[in-house]
Amino acid sequence: MVESTIRLPFPAYGHASRKGGSSHDSGWLVRHLTSIDHTLKVGVRLTDRVSDLPLEPSMSSSITATESALIDSIRPRLHPKLKPLFDESSRCLPILQSTCQQILDDAGQQSTPDNLLHVISRDHGLTCKVLQVANSIAYSPQQTISAIPHAVSWLGLDTVRALVAAAHLVEQLQHWPARQQELRNLIAKSLVSATYANEFGAAINYPQPGQLFTAALLYAIGDLAIAYQDPDLFESLQAISRNTKHRADRVSQETRLIGVPRLSLARALARLWKLPDNLVDLFDSAGELQAGHWQSAPQTYRGLVVGSIQLVDVMTGSGSATAVEEAKRTLRLGSGLSSARFADVMVQAMDRGLQLTRSMGLVVDQFCDSSATSNGHSLTEPTALSSSSANPSRQDQACAPQRGSPARDEPAAPIRSNPLKTLQAFQDSLQSAKDLNSLLGIFVRSLHHDAGLDRVGLALLNPSDSDLLVGRLALGVAPPAPYLSSLSGSLSREHPFFLSILKRVDPLLVPRFSDQPAGTIKQDFLDVWHPASAILAPLRVGVRPIGLVYCDRISSCLPVQAQDYQAFQLFLSQTTLGMNRLAGIL
Repeated sequence: MVESTIRLPFPAYGHASRKGGSSHDSGWLVRHLTSIDHTLKVGVRLTDRVSDLPLEPSMSSSITATESALIDSIRPRLHPKLKPLFDESSRCLPILQSTCQQILDDAGQQSTPDNLLHVISRDHGLTCKVLQVANSIAYSPQQTISAIPHAVSWLGLDTVRALVAAAHLVEQLQHWPARQQELRNLIAKSLVSATYANEFGAAINYPQPGQLFTAALLYAIGDLAIAYQDPDLFESLQAISRNTKHRADRVSQETRLIGVPRLSLARALARLWKLPDNLVDLFDSAGELQAGHWQSAPQTYRGLVVGSIQLVDVMTGSGSATAVEEAKRTLRLGSGLSSARFADVMVQAMDRGLQLTRSMGLVVDQFCDSSATSNGHSLTEPTALSSSSANPSRQDQACAPQRGSPARDEPAAPIRSNPLKTLQAFQDSLQSAKDLNSLLGIFVRSLHHDAGLDRVGLALLNPSDSDLLVGRLALGVAPPAPYLSSLSGSLSREHPFFLSILKRVDPLLVPRFSDQPAGTIKQDFLDVWHPASAILAPLRVGVRPIGLVYCDRISSCLPVQAQDYQAFQLFLSQTTLGMNRLAGIL
């Protein structure tokens, strides 16, 4: 037997949420600075009655004398290249067109499902993006969604609004100045931060988590404006944020560079663009996050939004491990979530944020933190699988006996020759497993040794990016490396067939792989495994899939039979019970 030496990571999976990450439309990007009446009208729509939030008694969007004085005081001190931002005769950002503008025009008090369906159905690219997100494991662990009405209903209006706004913002990048990568990175980070804020809000039952998504997304308006006007200034500001630890020093350096603190510029722009008061107040540079548990609605709102943004900043930048832990601690203590629940939300937020950005064709900088741990082990440094004693493996054999000679009889598998004893020994082994790593190792070896299956492959989802499948264990093959590599890849781009397996509840017996539609199976997998017939099944903890198992027979000319499928089900059912027991679900 040839066995790969691997390590299996498992997160602490929480219960799947039906609703996805949410956001209200980023309407601020499409407002003409000279169209104040229109701006006020659509702004109230897009914030989806932000005044209903228990944050401010008044949400007046008129510019008071004090606010006008603030803008007037900033303009002369501002760096010359940034002064056009406050020039009423020019636009500081490109206007989003087509679908995004149509949503603004058609929305009443808020975008309705009918409006969204009409807009999305007219845009093939947007249709593909919405369906891609709706079918991702992060948002839909069991369902396969093929119709836009189903996708809108399943994802929820807030998530679909966010997708529409983000899609058209990204489309406008082709009209923006050079060095678009800075803008793409900024938009991607904003989407991930907004997803974190939404997921933490949902976890603590915040009344309107979609408002958190909107606020976190809009928090980047100042940086977007600076990046549009002068990419060099923006990059210099980013360097200050990365390299300056103390807030006072950071504000001082920002002021020397652009004339005013970065957040003061963002606050003035937010006022000029008629954003609601609760969003403008997020840019209050004098206000630090409340230490400890947040006691009021304004503290919670600010803590979730700014805390999520700060966490993503240190996780995607050059923040130290200490900075990451401090940002996580602020969110955990403020929200009041338990350590286990906080870890679950961290994993889900990162996963969903990455799916949103990927659907937009964006890439987030490498996260420097593992985000969560399971059973005391880091997800990026999991415990090692303990190998059983090596037994002779059934190696690949030609399946073409000589003409006129009968096929060689195969010895009966233990599950057939002595089923009760075999199953009892298997159950005892599962009971002795202390973690999911060792339990899955027992399962895979039992399929190979006791169920009579010649080749077994195990692949697991990346817990923080469930679009990525990673080959972890291969038995009955030599050498294992190419087999494991061929199992790995993106579900949406390389393994659509495996994605359909992960959405299933029961195992699938595939009589002939040649019957599968072209392009649904990674070519590398076909070239390495040469599958004829096989059994594939999802591995689930609760309702969420964590990976899949592949097994076949190659030591005889017969394809996988019904009795092989029945034996496989016996082992899988006991393994599923064991996984859920260890996860605390049973």
